[in-house]
Amino acid sequence: MDDAERRHEERRQDLETAAQLHEAIALQRAFGSDAAQRFLKLRGIGDEVAQDALIESYDRRQAARRLRAAAVS
Repeated sequence: MDDAERRHEERRQDLETAAQLHEAIALQRAFGSDAAQRFLKLRGIGDEVAQDALIESYDRRQAARRLRAAAVS
């Protein structure tokens, strides 16, 4: 099992944290990364976990947008 799979399993073990991360990702889309990080910090989720989740989410969204744009052209 590689690091990404291990992190995925650890995230799913804590359903409350997973729900908060999901909400933070929605906040990130609506209001930006700073708002999402503040949201997570107020809920006691560490900076490293918050940054990893938000960066991965942002990168996946950007990759999906690039794929959609390439398919249209």
